[in-house]
Amino acid sequence: MDDTQNTQVIEQTVENQVEQKVSLDDVVKEYSSKTREELVEAMQQLLDANVFEEMKMRIPLIKNAFANLPEPEPQIVEISPEEKDEEGNVIKKAETKTVENECSLKFRELYNIYKDRRKQEQERLEREREENLKQKKALLDELTVLVESEKPLKEISDDYKQIQEKWNSIGAVPHTEVNNLWSLYSFLKEKFYEKVKINNELRDLDRKKNLEEKLLLCEKAEELLVVDDINTSFSLLQAYHKQWREIGPVPTDKNEEVWERFSRASEAINQRRKEFYDQRLEELEENKKKKAALIEKVSEVIKREMNTMTEWRVATEEINSLFEQWKAIGPLPKDDNETMWRDFKNMIDGFYVQKKQAFDNTKQIEQENYSKKLALCVKAEEIAQRTDFDAATKELKALQEQWKTIGYVKRSLSEKLWSRFRAACDEFFKRKSDNYMQVHQEVEKNIEQKKALIEELKNYQFTEDKAKNVEVLKDFQKRWISIGFTPKEDRTKLQAEWDEVINANRDKLQISAEEIVARAKSRFAAVERLKDQGTDAMRRRLTSINAEIDSMENNLGFFANSKNAELLKKEIEIKISRLKAQRQEVLDLIKQAQATKNAETNAEAKPEEKQEKASETEENKQEN
Repeated sequence: MDDTQNTQVIEQTVENQVEQKVSLDDVVKEYSSKTREELVEAMQQLLDANVFEEMKMRIPLIKNAFANLPEPEPQIVEISPEEKDEEGNVIKKAETKTVENECSLKFRELYNIYKDRRKQEQERLEREREENLKQKKALLDELTVLVESEKPLKEISDDYKQIQEKWNSIGAVPHTEVNNLWSLYSFLKEKFYEKVKINNELRDLDRKKNLEEKLLLCEKAEELLVVDDINTSFSLLQAYHKQWREIGPVPTDKNEEVWERFSRASEAINQRRKEFYDQRLEELEENKKKKAALIEKVSEVIKREMNTMTEWRVATEEINSLFEQWKAIGPLPKDDNETMWRDFKNMIDGFYVQKKQAFDNTKQIEQENYSKKLALCVKAEEIAQRTDFDAATKELKALQEQWKTIGYVKRSLSEKLWSRFRAACDEFFKRKSDNYMQVHQEVEKNIEQKKALIEELKNYQFTEDKAKNVEVLKDFQKRWISIGFTPKEDRTKLQAEWDEVINANRDKLQISAEEIVARAKSRFAAVERLKDQGTDAMRRRLTSINAEIDSMENNLGFFANSKNAELLKKEIEIKISRLKAQRQEVLDLIKQAQATKNAETNAEAKPEEKQEKASETEENKQEN
C-alpha cells in the first residue's frame, strides 16, 4: 500500500470517528467501566477478528483497564499431604501453593497471543520494508540510467512515468532510509526534467496540476480543525505534509500563497495539540492530587481502630467507595501512575488482610458467646420447673442480666438462642402467674367469708346471759381475725361494717370497761396467734409480691419497639401498679397488727387507762 492509500485509510477512519463520535477517550472510558471478565471477552473478540490495526489500538487500553482493577484474593491449596512416622509425629509439613485467579490466567494467555501476533506483524512489516527498500533502490538505479540515456524523449518520458508509478505503488521502507531515498529520488527527478527539457507549457500544466493537489491538501488540513480526536488529526497532518513534499512545484506566483495557507492550518492544528496536551497535563496533575487525597483517606480508614462487625462493615463500605472514586478519576502522569496505583492497591490489600484476621478472631469470640448463651438457656430451662418462686425469680433475673452482658452472636443463631431463653422465662412467669391467680382466688374467698360473718353477727340472737354474750362476741372476733388477707379497699369497708355491728351489740349488751379489758387480753392472744400465723403469712406474701414486681420490671427491658410490644408493656405496667398497691396493703396490715399488740399491752400495764386503751384496741381492731 503506497502513502496515498495510507492517507485515504486514515481519512476514512477520521470520517467514521466523526460520524460515530468515537475518540480515544471514549474507548478508554468504555473499557474502564468493564469487569475483568468483560475485558477478557473483549480481547478474545479482537483476537478472533484478527484486524491488527484494531488490536494494536485497543488491546493496550484493555491491558491498562485490566491492571487498574483489583485482583481477587489468590486461592491457597495444599499440594502435598503431611507425613507421619510410626508414632504419629509429623515428619513433613504439608506444602501449599497460591493458585492464580482463572480470569487472570486467561487474560495473560490472550495477551501473550497478541504479543506473538504483534511480533509476527512487526517482523512481517520489517521484511516488507526491506523488500520495498530493495525495490526502490532498483528503481533509483533505473532512473539513474534513464537520466543518462540518449533514447528518444517520448520513450524516456514513458519509461519515467512507469518508474514513477512503480515508485508510488511501493509501500513504506525502513525509517532510517526515508530521507536518503527521497533526496536521491528528488535529485534524479530534477535531473530528469533537465534531461528531457520539458517545454514551458508542459511544465506549467504540471505545476497547475500540482497547485490543484496542494490546494486540496490545504482544504483537508483545514477540515482537521473540526476533528475532535487530537491524535488522529495530528497523524493526518503528518501524512498531508508527506504528500505535500511528494507533489512537485507550483506556479511561482502561487507558491508562497498556497504554502502560507497550508502553514496556517498546520500551525493551528499544532497549537490545538499543544493546548490539548497542556490541558491534559493540568488534568493529569489534578488527578494526581485527587488520587493522593484518596490514598490519604484510605490510610485514615486503615489506622482507625475497629472492634465490632459493624465498624468493619462501615470501613469496608468506605474503602469500596474510595476505590470507585479512584476508578472514576482519569489517568495520572506516566511517571506517577504505576507508583501511586501500587501504593493504593497495597493499602487496600492490607486492609482486607486485616479484615480477614479480625473476622477470624470475631468468629472465635462469637463461638464463645454462643456457648455462654447456650449455657444460660439450659439454666433458665431448669429454673422454669422450680416452685420456690421467690428464689427462682432472683436467679432468673440474674440470668437475664448476664444475657445482656454477653457479646455478639451470629444473627441466625442468636435469634434461635433468644427464642429458647425467652420461652424458658415465659414458662416460669406463667407458672408463677398461675400461682398468683390461685392466691387471688383465696383473697376473693376471704372477702366472701367476712361478708358472711358480718351477716351472721347481724342476725345472731343474743340471750340475757351477759357472760355468754361476751364469749359469743369473743368467738366472733376470733373467727374474724382468723380469716386471711383481703385487699385494703375491701378490708377498710368490711372492717367499718364489722365495727359498726360490734359496737351496736356492745352498746346493746352493755359490756363494762373491765369486760372490755378482759376481751382485750383475749384479743391480745388472738393477735399473738395472728403473729404466728397471719402475720408470717403476710410477710411471705410481701416477699412474693416484691419478687414479682422486680421480675416484671426487669422483663420490660426485653421488649422490642413494635405496636404489639407496646401493648404488652402497658399490660405489665398495669400489673406492676396493682402489685405495688397490694404490697402497701400488706404493709398496712403488718403495721396494724403490731399497733394492736402495742395497744393491748399498754392497756394491761396501766389499769387507770383501761377505758382509753380499750377504745384504742377497738380502733386497732378495725385496722385488722
